[in-house]
Amino acid sequence: MKHATKILDFAMKMELEARDFYLDSLQKVSRPETKSLLENLAEWERGHYNYLKKQLDHIIDSGRWDTEAGDLSETEGKGIIEGLSRGSVASPSPGELSSDFSVLRMAMALETDFRTFYSRAAEKTSNAGGKRILLMLADWEGGHQEMIEEQYKSLQEEFRSEMGFEPF
Repeated sequence: MKHATKILDFAMKMELEARDFYLDSLQKVSRPETKSLLENLAEWERGHYNYLKKQLDHIIDSGRWDTEAGDLSETEGKGIIEGLSRGSVASPSPGELSSDFSVLRMAMALETDFRTFYSRAAEKTSNAGGKRILLMLADWEGGHQEMIEEQYKSLQEEFRSEMGFEPF
């Protein structure tokens, strides 16, 4: 189980760093939908950390993965994405969106790295319960990645429309 504790320890650190990135980025973005997404992402990453901590504690105490641990609900993000098509009440000017673009690109990279990490960790894990949990985590991160990509695409479309050309 030493392999499992190393995976979980590293993953917990990644999740906290992502949470901190999302919280720090709140002051850099101007679009309300982007702020809302970042707030949710920070909360979800905190939830992932707590879930991983419980797994680590369970492994230390019992020597096995906690396959009875429940799933986390992250349905709030769907409402954020649905709101994108309606646009924000007071949309920032195109120049003000550059920080939103930058933060979302970095967020996509983070979530892609997390998804890859959990998928590869699952491949290297022989324990069926651990493999299932790690694949579930990869799916969660993939869901985050999709939400961020949708937000990014929405910003691109708004920018193209406003500027009358396609810089991206």
